[in-house]
Amino acid sequence: MARIWSVPEPAEVLAVELTNGAEVQVRRHGNPAGPRVILSHGCGLAADMYLPYWLLLKDSVDLLVFDFRSHGWNPEGDPASLNFPTFVDDYDVVLRSIGQRFGEKPAVGVFHSMSALTALLFEQQRGGFAGLVLFDPPIQPPGRNPEDMVYISEHMSRGMRRRQDRFESHDDYIAHMDANPAYQRLRLGVSALMAETLLRPDGEGYALRCPKEHEAQIYEYFYGWSMQIDTEQVKCPIRVVGSDPTTSFSFMPSIDFGEMVRMNYDFLPEATHMLQLEEPERCVEITFQFLSEVGLL
Repeated sequence: MARIWSVPEPAEVLAVELTNGAEVQVRRHGNPAGPRVILSHGCGLAADMYLPYWLLLKDSVDLLVFDFRSHGWNPEGDPASLNFPTFVDDYDVVLRSIGQRFGEKPAVGVFHSMSALTALLFEQQRGGFAGLVLFDPPIQPPGRNPEDMVYISEHMSRGMRRRQDRFESHDDYIAHMDANPAYQRLRLGVSALMAETLLRPDGEGYALRCPKEHEAQIYEYFYGWSMQIDTEQVKCPIRVVGSDPTTSFSFMPSIDFGEMVRMNYDFLPEATHMLQLEEPERCVEITFQFLSEVGLL
């Protein structure tokens, strides 16, 4: 398949040392004079995979993207460190390092799924963002009890461990993704972009940059941590953009009216969990609207 999406070279790369000997590579794109936007990704994915979305942002904002441990540009990390308390610590270090390297100014976090949950935990426990735009965060579904949530996490973790994790070529991976019902609404060429950003050569073909065992471990506690979110303790402005709750591939947020109001919640009709790769223009429009509302655009 001809390449439609090509990730641009970053203007600068900042290596940030984390605990347990880990390191993440923060990449700077866009307009340094614009409002600061910090972006990351969902479980098993990579920040560069969201290019159809953030390419529409970068000329107007000071864009910094980074991958979680064992994801994207970063090497495989210690599996013991793949947990949400550590991810919250990582946000603290990354945010401070960005300010030290590029100068202090208000930063809006734009996060999806796993990184959105981490951002809510970070703001609830510590705070540091001037605002958050969260795409399809795994908020506790309505009517669920703790036993339900444990079952869902364990079910998803088992599914991750069964997934195919090696491919003969990029074309092999693209065919695999194009046949998956969860990815039928992706923009043209995104499956090739996923192959480029989620695979690394291993001498005999290609393997997932985030090993399936690492992804499965994160999912084991995913929903347990989602139940710890107390939106009343999150003080910065928030905009939550969900997938269509009637689709098969979405996280359904709480339907408690007060919580929906506090989180400034809306959803995109027909969009699935991968909404930034299905409706990038609409997602960018919402992001710019939020930046304007908080006085940064």
